[in-house]
Amino acid sequence: MFSLSAAAKDGFPQQIIVKYKDSALVSKKQETAIGDKLRAIGARRGMLLQRMRTMGTGAEVIRVDRDLDARDLADVLAEFKSDPRVEYAEEDIIVKPFLTPNDTRYNEQWHHFENAAGIRSPTAWDVNTGTGATIAIIDTGHRPHADFAGAIVGGYDFISSTTNNDGNGRDSDASDPGDYNSAGQCGVGSPASNSSWHGTHVTGIAAARGNNALGVAGVAYNARIVSVRALGRCGGSISDIADAIIWASGGTVSGVPANPNPAQVLNLSLGGGGACSATSQAAVNSARSRNSTVVVAAGNSNQNAANFNPASCTGVITVASLGRTGARAGYSNFGATVEIAAPGGDQSTGTANGILSTLNSGTTVPGADSYAFYQGTSMASPVVAGVAALLYAQNPSITPDQVLARIQSTARAFPVTCSGGCGAGVINATAALTGTTPPPPPPPSCPTGYTSYTGTVSTVNGSVYAPNTTGFTVATGTALNGILTGPAGTDFDLYLQRRSSTGTTWSNVVSATTTSSSETINSTGGSGFNYRWRIYSYAGTGTFTFCGRPQ
Repeated sequence: MFSLSAAAKDGFPQQIIVKYKDSALVSKKQETAIGDKLRAIGARRGMLLQRMRTMGTGAEVIRVDRDLDARDLADVLAEFKSDPRVEYAEEDIIVKPFLTPNDTRYNEQWHHFENAAGIRSPTAWDVNTGTGATIAIIDTGHRPHADFAGAIVGGYDFISSTTNNDGNGRDSDASDPGDYNSAGQCGVGSPASNSSWHGTHVTGIAAARGNNALGVAGVAYNARIVSVRALGRCGGSISDIADAIIWASGGTVSGVPANPNPAQVLNLSLGGGGACSATSQAAVNSARSRNSTVVVAAGNSNQNAANFNPASCTGVITVASLGRTGARAGYSNFGATVEIAAPGGDQSTGTANGILSTLNSGTTVPGADSYAFYQGTSMASPVVAGVAALLYAQNPSITPDQVLARIQSTARAFPVTCSGGCGAGVINATAALTGTTPPPPPPPSCPTGYTSYTGTVSTVNGSVYAPNTTGFTVATGTALNGILTGPAGTDFDLYLQRRSSTGTTWSNVVSATTTSSSETINSTGGSGFNYRWRIYSYAGTGTFTFCGRPQ
């Protein structure tokens, strides 16, 4: 898929295309007439027009010896169009490839590219990828992760308590030791909980390195990240969070070294009950005074965000969460204090309908790098923070009010009515950067080594076989991998089938049948067996993309 530029530039000569009604040019007289026309227009306008070639369509490619501004170009085209022999005349526009990152699990990151709730990331990345912008993630800290290579440029642990798993109060180490707790530790009757690695997940949504042939891509995947630990076991105090906001934006906090990397965007995927407190508002005001935009999760209680802190603070961008169909996720807070909505996932219809991002495999203490699907306004907020970072990368002088105005004025209409109030619409990264609304980007290509197949399931309870009906044979131990991506809101299932010894029937070897439009199968083939993939619609119809290995 390609995008179109508005003018010929970037090393390409200025050219126009003119189609004459009689394009065969069978007579020398007509060729001479065309040449005379080019010379006459050129003489009147002080330029040289040179006929280069005849296209397969019969149109003529004509080169101009200088770049034309929009007005001159329109005048030249109008002069050609005024000739009764001319069928049409138009600019020979330049096309460029959309940027689609090569991250191995990008095809599962529906929030970037799907039509219903996607934010149009690929065409936004043609404008910029966040280079030069800095995002502060005020959260549980982060785990070092291969998908953050070069992204983290500093941070601080603002948890003042000495009983919060790392045991040493405030210090310069913002890494997440885990926020696990035992039963009753967070209040009478509170359950035990494993470590969430929440800050690591949020960080990846905003700015995991993109186009690095690894894992996932963040919204602003070349932005810098300042990791700020303010949440730990049982949460965090508003006093610690307020200090974190001030410091992250470049302000002064007593007893804490100055932040050498002040952030233009602050993400707060956190909150509690009650209206915005004086402490929270003072911290937000402080950050805004240094031209930092503060993005806040609306909350996950299916209530009015006006009753949550800091979601109800003045001057923040409060974010509601959408599921994959573009409808408000059932858990998401709502109301007049919400400025914008973004994909945050809704796993009530399947795990893969959450937001895929970076994580850690440790149950309590840190383990290995991993990835996982989460849902929440905590996931929607860093999507918006990433778009804000793209705006700062485009214009470092932009103000928080201008960021909000741009995001709201370019938002897409909700594809499904948003009950309760979800702000101005669905955030649109491309439109925010360009002021235009492009067509939906294409779905991602298959990972390296897979074969891509696109097809359509036209009836509910109907099936198709992809990429063939006759099947394929593999050696013993061969990995058989299938990735199915269907339209949002559908329930498509994926099956790996094996032909019987008689060759007359097929049986299911393994199936992936969650209530989702995205399914993945990993299996092992055996020599002498014939296999095929089956795609089945349990609910909904439409076009799907299937990636298979081997075929």
